[in-house]
Amino acid sequence: MLAAPLLRVRTRKGMIVPLFCTTEEELGLAERMIEEFKTSWKNRERKSVLDSRIAALESSYSIGDYKLVRGFYALLERRSAFATEGIVSRGDSSNGKNAVSSSVSIDPVQLRRMLFEESSRQGFALTELERMEIINVAATKLHLSANAVLKAMWSDLEHNMVLDQFDAIDAKTLVGWYNLSLLQTLLFSCTKLEFRVSGGTTWKHVLRNVKRLGLMYYLQQKQQKGNDDDDGGGGGGSIVCSLEGPLSLFKLTDRYGTSLAKLIPSIIFSKGEWHIDAWILRKTMEGGKKIYEFKISEAEVPPLLSDPFYIDHEEKRSSYFDSTVEEKFACRFQEVVDPLSTGWKLIREPDPLIVSGSVAFIPDFMFEKYGKRVYLEIVGFWTPEYLERKLQKLRDIFESENRDRRSSSDKDLFIAVDEDLASSIKAMTTKSSSSSFLIPKDRLIFYKNGNVPVRSIFEYLKSIDKEVIERNVNDPNLKVEFDYSKDIISISEIAQKHNLPAEAALRIAMRDYGDRYISIAGHHHYYLISKSKTQELESLLDKNTVSRFTDACLLLSQSGIPESCHAELISKLGYDVLWQSIDPSNAVMKKRERRASN
Repeated sequence: MLAAPLLRVRTRKGMIVPLFCTTEEELGLAERMIEEFKTSWKNRERKSVLDSRIAALESSYSIGDYKLVRGFYALLERRSAFATEGIVSRGDSSNGKNAVSSSVSIDPVQLRRMLFEESSRQGFALTELERMEIINVAATKLHLSANAVLKAMWSDLEHNMVLDQFDAIDAKTLVGWYNLSLLQTLLFSCTKLEFRVSGGTTWKHVLRNVKRLGLMYYLQQKQQKGNDDDDGGGGGGSIVCSLEGPLSLFKLTDRYGTSLAKLIPSIIFSKGEWHIDAWILRKTMEGGKKIYEFKISEAEVPPLLSDPFYIDHEEKRSSYFDSTVEEKFACRFQEVVDPLSTGWKLIREPDPLIVSGSVAFIPDFMFEKYGKRVYLEIVGFWTPEYLERKLQKLRDIFESENRDRRSSSDKDLFIAVDEDLASSIKAMTTKSSSSSFLIPKDRLIFYKNGNVPVRSIFEYLKSIDKEVIERNVNDPNLKVEFDYSKDIISISEIAQKHNLPAEAALRIAMRDYGDRYISIAGHHHYYLISKSKTQELESLLDKNTVSRFTDACLLLSQSGIPESCHAELISKLGYDVLWQSIDPSNAVMKKRERRASN
């Protein structure tokens, strides 16, 4: 963005339009200013020298718009680094012919302190001679000349610093950057902004940026006429997103306005069609204020529009969290639930939920397994109006769930609320008939100190596991197939083949083939071992009179039994393992006595 005084606009009939750079003359000015910075960098000129040359260029510029020159200057200055100039300690005429010249770094703050302390000892300098005496004392202590002290004394002031580094760009990039900055500066003064982007994955990407930047938004999805295609992400429609403008807030306007400006590149650099409609608050010539409308689309954008700092890495961006509350919850979920063993995937900022009235709602998290989706929304920073709209969306979700459980299975939602906001939400949900509704108690999670509990969600996910497993097991028509000629069968392979939970696959297999196989638990895995194989192994252990646990494990491994199953299989073969220590080599086996049957 640029400073507000550098904004170049034209207003007419209630509309406002930024004055983008589009002419060859403006491109030539950009190239000339880049060369001025390069020259200053090469010669290590002081900033005051560079400023004077830019001022001369500004006065001679034929278009006569000083804001454009100063806008270019502001952007090029961001690619520059100014530093304190090194001071020559010896080598000037006052030090003689044989003096050796060297450049040293002097701290101007320390130098001024030394001069002021010396002045306090000698008394306030009323004449130039007394002033030079104080300077000479400091010069002697620092082994500098008096001229060097005078030069170093104020070398840290901005206009005395030299151009130490300059990251040069070409003129077209500078003009494109300026045009984008002009647009961002204009929108910094908006009271409301609406944008549309084309359907498919594009609008998902932009909406994720809206949430990542913490912007308060209201979304609607609209289908384009004559387009019935549906890609699962909005079809051929577009998202209309209404954003609260910085000037609609009572505080944090600078921070919020900066976040809004950061969103603009992801809209205008997106693929496909887009449109922005904003309402800008401006002062009038009479001293009052007036709201102007600003519109722009991909068809009206200037040919040169760029941002040298904008990098569109969606994968990298998706790893960011909107808040520490979300980040802590995600880490805690990974620790407690263990997706590798449970199969539940945690997805941050999933595809939007579409509720009544074509309103899109993007929860913070989604848990997915069996094709089922459970969502979690964490209520954070809010204004009354923003909370009212969010509660309206939540009401639509829960009311649709009550109307038709099957059709709302994709809207299984939990709400996590900070205890500090509990009373506010209660007031908002009961203050009027239009917003009066109650979030089901079993879907409401209160948290404090930024820690969202995982247990209640985990228990719910486990209940889904149990429901799916029982439904599969109780289905007599559901069969599992595998190679019955094999003595060792992996349940994980069966579950993957039939798209079933591992526990369901195990129970169905034992239901239908329990007379031929026994089940053995490994580490996060189950196996079926044929009874004929177990009888063979039992005879093998008896025949070899194996008494050491490690010897038995060796025999089982040679017979193709997975190592994770050894301990349980030995127990099922009728042996107890007696541990003498934690060292397996010291463990011995004892055959259990068979109980006589009545």
